Amino acid sequence: MKYSKRDVLIGLIFIILLVVASLVYKKIKTPKPLEDDSVNNISFLEEIKNDFSYDMPDDIKVAELKDVAGGDGRGIVTETEILADLIDPEVGFYQVWVEKDGEYASLGKMRVAKGGWMIEYEKVDSQLPVKFIVSLEKTFDNKIETKILEGTL
Repeated sequence: MKYSKRDVLIGLIFIILLVVASLVYKKIKTPKPLEDDSVNNISFLEEIKNDFSYDMPDDIKVAELKDVAGGDGRGIVTETEILADLIDPEVGFYQVWVEKDGEYASLGKMRVAKGGWMIEYEKVDSQLPVKFIVSLEKTFDNKIETKILEGTL
């Protein structure tokens, strides 16, 4: 059986197209890694560290606190503290909460610190992930009034 040059060329083009199509398909179907809230993914981490004159070890687990109140507040949470860039409230104070399995527990009131607001606490005695909430409160009780920042560590 003899093949003409045209038949060989068409076959070669067909094989090349098949290889290219399989490579494109493989690239499309390859799962992309999920983004985590690690130190490298928080765009304003260096700003917060500088504002608070905070020396953070490289191996510390940290997550971003995002504004959920429609403002421009922001912060970071570690296993033992929260640093937040928030405006001074006209009335009330900021309180920090942890939520685990639908249960809320207060970690206490935040205090003014160089560069914003902060709170230090004992390492949360629970398996991660834990949701952290910063709220604006008028009364120091066991009810969350206005959620300002949220994040999960």
